[in-house]
Amino acid sequence: MQSTERMMVRWMCGVSLKDAKSSQELLDCMGILGVAERLRRGRLRWFGHVERKGEDDWVSRCRDLVVEGYRGRGRGRKSWMECVGQDMKALRLRREDAGDREGWRRGILGDRPTRARAESRTLKR
Repeated sequence: MQSTERMMVRWMCGVSLKDAKSSQELLDCMGILGVAERLRRGRLRWFGHVERKGEDDWVSRCRDLVVEGYRGRGRGRKSWMECVGQDMKALRLRREDAGDREGWRRGILGDRPTRARAESRTLKR
């Protein structure tokens, strides 16, 4: 988070620099997700979508495709599947869990209410 963004978050929370609160504490106080967490959720949502696709779909066929050819010098880039694997490990999810859409969403989002759950509840007025 850049310094101006930090200052805005502190101002919105009514916290001064003297209070010595970390940016993570302030984000938690306001209920805002960090960028890394938002990216993780997006990656896992897309992975679940792709996992539920049919075997005959072109996306499913390309998912495990191995590209042959020369690899350049230096450290190789991290692949998308490596990132997804780390995310699943951090949240204790398995590839098989993606078949259950609600369970997968609960695993990614935790207790955060989703639009589908909010619409299924009846509101008393």
